[in-house]
Amino acid sequence: MLIVTGFILFSTLLAKNRGYLVSPLRGLIIGIAQAVAILPGISRSGSTISAAMVIGVDPPKAAEFSFLLSIPAIAGAFLLDALSAKEGLLPAGNAGGYLIGTAVSFLFGLLAIHYLLKIIRRGSFYLFGVYCLVVGIIALVCLP
Repeated sequence: MLIVTGFILFSTLLAKNRGYLVSPLRGLIIGIAQAVAILPGISRSGSTISAAMVIGVDPPKAAEFSFLLSIPAIAGAFLLDALSAKEGLLPAGNAGGYLIGTAVSFLFGLLAIHYLLKIIRRGSFYLFGVYCLVVGIIALVCLP
């Protein structure tokens, strides 16, 4: 599926920035792209940003919408984990480590979003497709 993700990302080479905003119909199309990303190896953000760009959404707006679209998915996963936790959300005595890990992840997430937006504005988003294709081919060749 990494190879499929690579082709999805390459599809942005064909995208024309029409400066569209996300309308209800475009939101539905982008949401379907997110649903496809339930398959292992399909990038959720790559699929949603690519779909938005292919249908003419302004690339920075496509990325912004993709990140907003992730909030319900992340919140839902957290809620399912919280409801199924038998001993509480944080194991006793490890709260400090979890909080530090969360803070560091948050900071690096912001940094990653900052650089991703720079890459998208430069028109180089498709280059992530090269990475996916190379890793996917290596996995096919090297793994049984």
